[in-house]
Amino acid sequence: MKQFLSFAACIAAIISSCSAPDAYIVSTTAETQWVESHITARSPMSGIPDTLAIMTDSCKQTIKGFGTCFSELSARALSRLSEKDYREVMTQLFDPEAGAAFTICRTPLACSDFALEYYSYNDVAGDLAMENFSVAHDEALLIPLIREALAYNPSIKVWASPWCPPQWMKVNRRYASCPLHAEPSHSEGRLELANLVTDNGVTGETTMHEGEDSFILDDAYLASYASYFRKYVQEYRKRGVDIFMVMPQNEFNSAQNFPSCTWTPQGLLRFMKVLVPAMKEEGVEVYFGTMERPDRSMADVILQDPEVGPEIHGAAFQWAGRAALPAIHESYPDLTMVMSEQQCFLGANSWDDFMASWDLLKDNIDNGVSIYDYWNLALFKGEVSTWGWQQNSLISVDYETGECHYNYEFYEMKHISHFVKPGAVCLGTAGYPEALAFRNPDGSIAVLVAEKEGSERSLTISAGKKTVSATIPANSLSTIIL
Repeated sequence: MKQFLSFAACIAAIISSCSAPDAYIVSTTAETQWVESHITARSPMSGIPDTLAIMTDSCKQTIKGFGTCFSELSARALSRLSEKDYREVMTQLFDPEAGAAFTICRTPLACSDFALEYYSYNDVAGDLAMENFSVAHDEALLIPLIREALAYNPSIKVWASPWCPPQWMKVNRRYASCPLHAEPSHSEGRLELANLVTDNGVTGETTMHEGEDSFILDDAYLASYASYFRKYVQEYRKRGVDIFMVMPQNEFNSAQNFPSCTWTPQGLLRFMKVLVPAMKEEGVEVYFGTMERPDRSMADVILQDPEVGPEIHGAAFQWAGRAALPAIHESYPDLTMVMSEQQCFLGANSWDDFMASWDLLKDNIDNGVSIYDYWNLALFKGEVSTWGWQQNSLISVDYETGECHYNYEFYEMKHISHFVKPGAVCLGTAGYPEALAFRNPDGSIAVLVAEKEGSERSLTISAGKKTVSATIPANSLSTIIL
């Protein structure tokens, strides 16, 4: 396993190796990850350097944090690690002074497509009073994993969204929205475990579709579902997990063959009119999301409503929904913009995926995102999900040997989340295009630069009165601290 330096240890190592370093750089390539070196102000460079100007007076959004998502499949994969490796992984993900140092993380409100099975917190049909509500299912895997993360960093903020309500609250009385089709998403090294679902119970007659409300839009059902959220917040709080924010539905336009529920914007608005006051009484914020379509008008229905709109604190986007992000951020600049789930690809965990992830990260930050979450924390190598598809993960665990591997996208997240702290301000840049810059609360400036053309580059970076020059490796992502 690779060895990692904490932020403080990294600074100490630089100081001891150079009497007066001005900055340092950390670079990741396909061959070598997290290589550190110091750079000195106005170092002589060969050739004609590229230039990058950090506009220190051009302040954009304030960063609230970076994180990942908790799931049952992630918890199961981590359970195969040795005690030593488990502690190292948790340190590298959550310790505030080491590794990725995540600060804002997502958890599913009941089952997700990366749960071991379908479940809800109340599967007693017709129990609108929620007398049988229980989060006991989560006490096996989800709650212990979240509490472990909080033990490494008690300041982690946790938010939640459901993939589907109890299936008896849906029009089709099924947790899924369309029949299961088991076309392999990625065949190399497939690992199919015993919980693989081959029939989700949906037929042609019970298929739901995008653009219709799958939830039973009866006032009593809507009020009961708001109570379901409220009891969830209360029960998690009793177990040491404070939920600071909820969203009403994961991907509300997607009729999936796994746990899902489609809503129209108008149907979602009806639910939010009872959800918002219920959450307000618990001191929990409500964000709009998650939005996976590029149609901004869907958000406008919620955000322009005179009753609900002023109570919404943020808006979340994933997959194709990010195409609506620029316009929504411009129209609602006071809302917190969230990338709720970085695209998860198809399980190859490749270098091409890493570079595509940089493009996603840059696009989202450029368009106002303040919270950025990765999806799968850990999976078995080649694992097929409960409903039959593969995805990337930060950590891969070998099912047979229990060995773990930090995938490229772990370093993508670490390059920003280790150095860019909550409260950092995103700064404007000019010149070299593949760059992001941030001023941290302590005054340090973190600059991320990517090289995608396949040639080593000389890059001169100026920020206020400070100018440094650095060598950027070919095909790389680097973080430079000024």
